[in-house]
Amino acid sequence: MVFVPKLAMGYNMMIMAFGALEPEWWCADSALEQLSSNSSSYKQCDVDINNSSTCHRVYDGQLKTVVSEWDLVCERKWVTPIITSIQMSGVLVGTLICGQLADSFGRKKTFYLTLLLHSIVSIGIGFSTSWQMFTALRFVIGIAMGAYLVVCMFPVEFLSFRWRPFLTLIPFWATGVCFLSLSTYLLQDWSYVHIAVGIFTVPCLLGWFIIPESVRWLAVKGQIKEAEDIVEMVAKMNGRVKPSNTKELIMKITKEEEAQKKGGKTYSYLDIYRGAKIAKHTISLHIVWWCLAASYYGFSFGVGKFSGNYYLNQFLMNILEFPICIPAIYFMNRFGRRAIGLLMLGLGTSCCVMVVIVQYTVNAVDSGTIITVLSLATRIFTGQAWAGIITMTNESYPTVIRSLGYGAANTSARLGSVVAPFVFALTSEETIPYVIVIVLEGVSFGIVYFLLPETLGTALEDLLPGQQESKEIQGDPDPEDEKKSALNRVEV
Repeated sequence: MVFVPKLAMGYNMMIMAFGALEPEWWCADSALEQLSSNSSSYKQCDVDINNSSTCHRVYDGQLKTVVSEWDLVCERKWVTPIITSIQMSGVLVGTLICGQLADSFGRKKTFYLTLLLHSIVSIGIGFSTSWQMFTALRFVIGIAMGAYLVVCMFPVEFLSFRWRPFLTLIPFWATGVCFLSLSTYLLQDWSYVHIAVGIFTVPCLLGWFIIPESVRWLAVKGQIKEAEDIVEMVAKMNGRVKPSNTKELIMKITKEEEAQKKGGKTYSYLDIYRGAKIAKHTISLHIVWWCLAASYYGFSFGVGKFSGNYYLNQFLMNILEFPICIPAIYFMNRFGRRAIGLLMLGLGTSCCVMVVIVQYTVNAVDSGTIITVLSLATRIFTGQAWAGIITMTNESYPTVIRSLGYGAANTSARLGSVVAPFVFALTSEETIPYVIVIVLEGVSFGIVYFLLPETLGTALEDLLPGQQESKEIQGDPDPEDEKKSALNRVEV
């Protein structure tokens, strides 16, 4: 129930790939009403559009996109990538504020506030009357999506390390984009496509009555009774008996946190940079997230530039993640989060290198399909690499700053996604976007290989280093081992 809304987020994040499509258009003589795409003025920008008595642009009425709605071609062609970039700036703002909100007011409240905002604005944007109004509402939707992507990971605080990869590798996001492909193919109207995703989000709000708050967050906030009640509920649903020392274990975490607060300790984004070791780790993660986001969204928003059918290309780009996710989960648990990241980054970089070779060795007629296939493969491999890094990031920070750490990493990703719409849009030279991606993924590979430690088999810590002992484990948490994090011993 926490991750089903991710379908809507993937759907809505990629809407501008459809909105930026340029329908067939031509300049027609308004007096003769000669609306023919065979006209000599077909897609000619050197037309005086201010003189309505001689000419005006006419769009194919079968496809209604943001471009055709507000005439965003020729002298206004810059508007569509700017709209997408502003949307991604909203995602950036959402990731910035959500980490602090989730750690201050709770995961559950923040989560459902973002869903409510997403639903209301997604329906409202369908009634936009200008591209400026549309852009402003896309920014707000971006805030909701960014906040969701940070706070939706709180179920990791209920899971042992073997199950954490499922949260990132089950292809909810890809499924949502597949639904976008189907929706845009059937509706072919930007307004209806937006309203549909807003309506889809509404039933997800009912999860408020079922989804519990994070036990770990309640523990560090001193809400002992509420945390104990949730442990009891989880035990009951799983047919287990609540551990007799549950309250004592929760109180231990609470007392450790209270001891920090007595010393005037509060947590902020500064804590993820405090100390040379954690600062190096945080900065390394941020660079990798930035590079992966720029690559991932560059291909996602640039899918309209590939040869072949737009709807089919977008569908294939996401549906092909399905057969990869199960082996990736096994690989991640067997060999490590770092290993899957390195493998997928290597494959993605290799595909881009092959695209550059094909562009210079194969004629244009035959190269289109090959380049499209390699581009789709690069996007898929990049997504799988990112899933490994997401899992690693969540396992890198203790509970008291986990949302802050994950939120900051998301912020870096959003900075990358702000520039992503321009990867394919700003140049007509077909080689340049692939060279850019080669550099981005090569840098990511180097950082993951040399600077990021493996997190497979590690227990989730609750407090910062120095506040409690940190031990690595080789299997599932052992309830009898007194050296392990207190809440990792509550096996319910």
